[in-house]
Amino acid sequence: MTWLLDNPMTVLALGGITALVFGAIWLQTGRKTELYMMVAIITVVAGILVVGNIWKSDRQQVKATLYQIARDVEANDVAAVLKHLHSSVADVRLRANNEMPMYKFEEVKIKQNLKIEVFPDESPPRALTSFNVVVVASDRSGLINSRHVPRFVHVTFLKEGGAWKISDYEHDDPREGFKKK
Repeated sequence: MTWLLDNPMTVLALGGITALVFGAIWLQTGRKTELYMMVAIITVVAGILVVGNIWKSDRQQVKATLYQIARDVEANDVAAVLKHLHSSVADVRLRANNEMPMYKFEEVKIKQNLKIEVFPDESPPRALTSFNVVVVASDRSGLINSRHVPRFVHVTFLKEGGAWKISDYEHDDPREGFKKK
């Protein structure tokens, strides 16, 4: 049922078309039943859209976290990136703390093939993401300047204290993102 709240355009399109049909029938027949149905549909659609703006599903939370991490990397804010790591992943924390200062990130663009799969019944809840990303970066030594680096990335999140935190990640050849699985 969360797909309704995750896809407001679907709700708006289906509700709008249905309301238009009832409105057209009402205009043709003049019967109040169709008018009441149209008003009820518009009210339900508006309610779903309001709830969808207030309540965020796990999938929406993971997506928002991922985009925030991309902004933090783009800002070269190592401390902010480290805050997105799960407390149990000391090796990932060490790797990020050592690697990030070696580069100056200029741009991080997550591509449209973002896939998010959430497992809320696990303990702790887990989410798997996969997507293509293009990073524009330079190394601090000045040997590489504004290089575009496309990658296909898998990121695993675990829920910790109500927030989604990275527990693992790997990156691969960007063509992996175009393969059907």
